[in-house]
Amino acid sequence: MDRRNIELKIFGLIAGMAAGMILLAGFALTVATRQADVRERQYEQKLVENGLRQRGQEIQTAINPYVIWDEAVIKLDNAFDRAWAVQNVGVSVGDVLGNDVVFVLDAGDQPIYGRIAGKDVPLKQYAAYQAQLEDLVGRVRAIEADPKKLAKLRTVHKSRVILVGETPILATVSLVRPDLKAKTRGPRAPLLVSGISVADSVVQAFSDRFLLHDAHIQIIAAGRPDTGQAQRVIGKARDGRRIVMRWTPRRPGQDLLKSATPILGGAVLAAAFGSFLLFRVTRRAAKKLLLSEAEAKHLALHDPLTGLANRTLFTDRLIHAHSLLRRKPGHLGVLCIDLDRFKEVNDSYGHDAGDQLIREVARRLKTICRETDTICRLGGDEFAIIQPDTDPAGAAALAQRVVEGLSGEVDLSIGRAELSCSVGVAVVSDAEQGQAELLRQADVALYRAKEAGRGRFAFFEPEMDAALRLRKGLERDLRAALEREALTVAYQPLTDAKGVVVGVEALARWRHADRGEISPAIFIPLAESCGLICQVGAAVFRRACYDSLRWSDLEVSVNVSAIQLSNPGFVDEIEATLAETGARADSFMLEITETALLKDSDGVHGALRRLKRMGFRLALDDFGTGYASLAYLRRHPIDKLKIDRSFVSSLPNNEESMAVASAIVSLARSLGLKTTAEGVETKGQLDALVKLGCSEFQGYLLGRPMPAEAISEARASFKVR
Repeated sequence: MDRRNIELKIFGLIAGMAAGMILLAGFALTVATRQADVRERQYEQKLVENGLRQRGQEIQTAINPYVIWDEAVIKLDNAFDRAWAVQNVGVSVGDVLGNDVVFVLDAGDQPIYGRIAGKDVPLKQYAAYQAQLEDLVGRVRAIEADPKKLAKLRTVHKSRVILVGETPILATVSLVRPDLKAKTRGPRAPLLVSGISVADSVVQAFSDRFLLHDAHIQIIAAGRPDTGQAQRVIGKARDGRRIVMRWTPRRPGQDLLKSATPILGGAVLAAAFGSFLLFRVTRRAAKKLLLSEAEAKHLALHDPLTGLANRTLFTDRLIHAHSLLRRKPGHLGVLCIDLDRFKEVNDSYGHDAGDQLIREVARRLKTICRETDTICRLGGDEFAIIQPDTDPAGAAALAQRVVEGLSGEVDLSIGRAELSCSVGVAVVSDAEQGQAELLRQADVALYRAKEAGRGRFAFFEPEMDAALRLRKGLERDLRAALEREALTVAYQPLTDAKGVVVGVEALARWRHADRGEISPAIFIPLAESCGLICQVGAAVFRRACYDSLRWSDLEVSVNVSAIQLSNPGFVDEIEATLAETGARADSFMLEITETALLKDSDGVHGALRRLKRMGFRLALDDFGTGYASLAYLRRHPIDKLKIDRSFVSSLPNNEESMAVASAIVSLARSLGLKTTAEGVETKGQLDALVKLGCSEFQGYLLGRPMPAEAISEARASFKVR
């Protein structure tokens, strides 16, 4: 047998094995694709269900500042103020937050103010909604009438989709409650009714967000059979009709089966191999001729630190990609990327370490993106990506890869740094929308991603513009308030097991000239994100220093953010404030978070040691919610652990929370530290904590935040046990 025959036999054997494997793989692929189609439909239905729930929660969260508010109780219940209701309910809740329908109901569930589609309306128009809202109103009133349930909840909302005429509306009924000391005239408080029309535009935005095809709303008569489309019932009318969202489910299995053919695979391989050979031949011939020109062009259009495109090249590529939409319909995506807390790396390790981190980010982005994508460093820690020939699903997939690829620890020459990023995404298919607007939308979405907690991505949505304008307005007003020294300080008592007041915690308060009391849950995160937290902290500490002179035997607790502690001049500023006010350092307990300790830098350690030598005591706030270890507790001079309210809220009935609280108390006792339990609101919680051996307690049961002048009176009159 000659060599040719042997080669033919081997080739035949290999070809037969390959054919058998291809047939087997084809059979397995067919079965797998059918299962994939079923799983995809189930996934989309679950996605719609979760998305609707999330949308309802977002609406409730946006309404919270307007229903948990002393001024709302005073203006809507104590003495109804229509002008106030128009501005703070009609304009703020209706127009700014995007609610199509807004009504205020009095204690008897009768309308006292109404606004529909941006215009105040006669109260009789509530009749069209009253029957549909009876169930929601009744459920809210039932909670209000149960003191035990009401005490466990800070906010009371009930939401569902109702049918008014032929219009589906996502309705929310919210109980108006005080945030400090206001009281209602009777046992029942006003209700705020808000509603957003589930119109085609809303469904389209929802469809784009979750990548649903042909999504629409239908009103289905009772007993009507289902169709072959994917669907989810989102509400029911009183007459039995169902409000249904329907869409055509994706069939990834069929798509994969159509595309995964041996001919296409061979063509792709052949084209790739031929392109590779042609590329090698032509590259060698042109390399020397184009080298000088390429180097000069590269320097003019690329960032010297990373080699990525600079802003000039980015703008050119964006204009070019945008112009292609006129000739070839499709989608164009832009992603704006911002590294989370990059400034802290520069401050802690120096600019050389920051440059190393930037280069590592550039390297990772190159491995994540396609060759057809343009990666740009806009400046500092800001990057951007142009993604042509994509769609919302492709843009979402790329954004997720970027978030995952730019997460985790990075080895630098002088240590390790934690890396994470936030990504804003904008996708356009209309060439009439300018490229500058596309970039702006991506930047707005980036703001939303950072506000949502960083380390994530967000798509641009039209309502983000209104939210951003509101945020910018509050940021501007907060700066002005700091300049006018308009922030005030309230003090919440800390007691021992016998109910004796042994200390107070200083809490920042801001009364806005137009919006009234702004919740700290709103303006403190705002101050952190816009770089004002150090000024807020300094203002609170200065006021607390003056007020501490009233109480020679009380310990005054003041919160210190991780950003303040990382500031090299922080301790010097504290020392200067003490000298200015005449306050004593040993009167204060500075509360720091686990995040500050996790940096474990020499700067943080040195600052804590200096504060300790000056006489301050140090508490670790919200202990148990982060990742602080025993090593950190031994390394830093901590005097007290504060048990986070998330563990206290479920006491004494939750065994897991009891175990965590017991472990924290035992750990503190073994290290010679005190413990303070936050958020004590019931007698049962207090008794359980006393039994565990907790030494101090703080919460609404023991005293709400109050002005400094009220502390002396509280000390004289207040006893818990």
